[in-house]
Amino acid sequence: MSDAIETIEYKNHTIEILPDMNPESPREWDNICEFHCGHRRYNLGDFHYTESTREDFNEMYRKAKRQNDIILPLYMYEHSGIALSIQSFYRRLPQGHAEFDSCQVGYVIIRREKVLEEWGKKRITKQFREKLIRIAESEIQTYNQYLRGDIYGYNVIDEDGNETDSCWGYYGTEDAITEAKSIVDYKTNEVKV
Repeated sequence: MSDAIETIEYKNHTIEILPDMNPESPREWDNICEFHCGHRRYNLGDFHYTESTREDFNEMYRKAKRQNDIILPLYMYEHSGIALSIQSFYRRLPQGHAEFDSCQVGYVIIRREKVLEEWGKKRITKQFREKLIRIAESEIQTYNQYLRGDIYGYNVIDEDGNETDSCWGYYGTEDAITEAKSIVDYKTNEVKV
């Protein structure tokens, strides 16, 4: 029995979409942002601080201020799962319980020197800052998918029941389905030649 969350019949092939049971954290990737977090029950972000490392957290914050890094608050909403955002959840959610289930959990730091060097810029203009904030929001969105387990893979099974291809690490099912169909398209075109 398959653990597929979705099964698609496509060109005499079966595509199974399955949860990725061993995903890599997107915080291991080459990111622009650093997530500095402190929570007593969760180890979140790139740098996790505890009560005993509070002074390290404070020093990190002071250093980021001195270096004119971009510092954004990082909020957490916990209710049947975890969601992070650079905007407060308070009074933003229709459920009305964000005041009880949300808090600031840390900061997102965008290192000024790093982004200037990587983009070949001399300074951070208003437009460039807005772009960096959109990147931070994107990194948070991807991390939220990771925290929710919204990462998948696919198996392609031919008409004889043989698994002919598989791949993992897709955030959301849409890209996994698109890629699996392209593999079937390639294989069926290969057979016709």
